[in-house]
Amino acid sequence: MNRIGRTNSTDRTEQEAQRRRARANQHLDRVRGRRAEPERDHRDRVRVPRPVWMLGAPALALVVGAWVGDDALAHLGGAGWHVSRGEVQGAAHLSGAEVARAARIAVGDGYAAADPRRLAGGLRQNAWIAQASAARLPGGTVVLRVREREPLAVIEGRGGPLGVDADGRPFAVLDARDAKDLPRLHCENTPPPGEADTRIAEAIRVARTFPARGLAMPREIALGREADPEGLVVRLPGIEARFVMGAQDLDARVGMLAELLAKRPAEVAEAASVDLRFAGQAVLSGKADPKRPA
Repeated sequence: MNRIGRTNSTDRTEQEAQRRRARANQHLDRVRGRRAEPERDHRDRVRVPRPVWMLGAPALALVVGAWVGDDALAHLGGAGWHVSRGEVQGAAHLSGAEVARAARIAVGDGYAAADPRRLAGGLRQNAWIAQASAARLPGGTVVLRVREREPLAVIEGRGGPLGVDADGRPFAVLDARDAKDLPRLHCENTPPPGEADTRIAEAIRVARTFPARGLAMPREIALGREADPEGLVVRLPGIEARFVMGAQDLDARVGMLAELLAKRPAEVAEAASVDLRFAGQAVLSGKADPKRPA
């Protein structure tokens, strides 16, 4: 009986050991399988099917403002793709028709004519346009996106008053309505249209700080030669005096001018010239008293 009991016990022990070995082998097989295929599993997780990417790219490009993927999707139209409509973004002064003419694109044009690089290049030839991009979309839509220059002053040119932007660049003839309230710029050496000028840019920047100091925007801004000791000279609306600002510490001199006008407006109104180039004082000159320290 004891022998039988030992036999049965031995059989059960061996069976349990076999089951444990089987489970261990199954576990090892699973581990080996996972180690053997990590690269494929990773690729499967990150790979986006091509049709999904091509459909999602235009929406993503529009959201982030980058024209990425639109052209590839439009190309699916092949030879049958033609311009069916145009969309202009960012234009304020130019009309949609003017932007389209600058890009040299029209309804009915084919895929090649709507090449984004060609369209953007044409747009940048327009004097009003500082930056440009374009996209051709599925269904024949062409998007023209522009950033226009802002006229901050006017300077006389051969064809009329030219708008001058923040870079000191004369760029386009303005209508009388657009030029009416802008400061008039007078320069000893006027830059050619399309060419930026750092001295003019600095003069415009200083003039645009006047309202923050409680001053009116200058009606005239004058710049002599680069070596001219008077530097920047301005005139304010309703005041005949010319204000000599110099070439250095211009922001501090704007503050001096604001303080002077607040404290002694009557004297300033009678002066022919106010020189602000002297440390801590202004020199007023007029017919009765050519030079009088303030």
